Amino acid sequence: MQPPTSQPYNCRVRSLIRKMASLVRLGWLWFVLILAGAGLLYLTLNVVAAQPLTVIAAVVVFVGLVVLFVAAQRSESPSEARAIQTTLLTPKVVVNEVRAAALVTYSQIGTVSIHKARDTAHPGSPFKVIHDRLLGEELVMDVGVRVIAGVNLMHLREEDVRVQGRSVSITLPPTKVLMVYVDESLTRVLAHRVGWLTAKDISLLDSARREAMEALVNAAIENDLLHKAGQQAAASVAALVRGLGFEQVEVHPTLPPMGAHFEELQSSEALAKLKATALQPLLLDHDS
Repeated sequence: MQPPTSQPYNCRVRSLIRKMASLVRLGWLWFVLILAGAGLLYLTLNVVAAQPLTVIAAVVVFVGLVVLFVAAQRSESPSEARAIQTTLLTPKVVVNEVRAAALVTYSQIGTVSIHKARDTAHPGSPFKVIHDRLLGEELVMDVGVRVIAGVNLMHLREEDVRVQGRSVSITLPPTKVLMVYVDESLTRVLAHRVGWLTAKDISLLDSARREAMEALVNAAIENDLLHKAGQQAAASVAALVRGLGFEQVEVHPTLPPMGAHFEELQSSEALAKLKATALQPLLLDHDS
């Protein structure tokens, strides 16, 4: 995972500086306005006598009006506001913000009943019972499996983000299966019979677990796991982008090409996060 971007911090600093400058300008305008008003009042009271103070007051009023006029001319125009907005809310800024979220995940969990046999005779063999009692091995177990799908937001590109003023449209990277693992709390061996002349084969348990994981992945995809994960990712990204100040936000999830539904994460930190923060578990029952 890439380190968090400093772009949001820079945006906040620039926004604070703009607010402070606006307050200083506003205070200065009020000060000039009050001073000009005082001079005008003095002129009103002494208009009959042409005293030096009267002349000074007239000059103060004149200068005050000039300052107010110049300040009004230099106030922020709509085009300048649009320029600032365009500078802050660019596709690059949006991409940096979204990438900081790293992963948006959705998980499903279920159990698979697995039956495995080793060195057993053919069902039609007359010696099947004797053969299996002596040499065969049979395993029946329920395997709990968690399937985690989601969107790896680190793959978001600038060309996936289209900004128009206060509107933005984002096309997310494909939703994929990010992790599949056995949930030991839901896993139990129902029966494990071993022949009198043989020993337990540990690889049979591993084979049963792998078969269960594959079966749960297929079942989850058939139950629209990728679609649900994509919709959740779109909702999360939309909420994040609205926080940047966009008024109209469209986020479009995408599905991977056929047969390319799995993504292997390289970051150990991301893998640990997936196990710790799996979202919205949905129970699936699947037998094979």
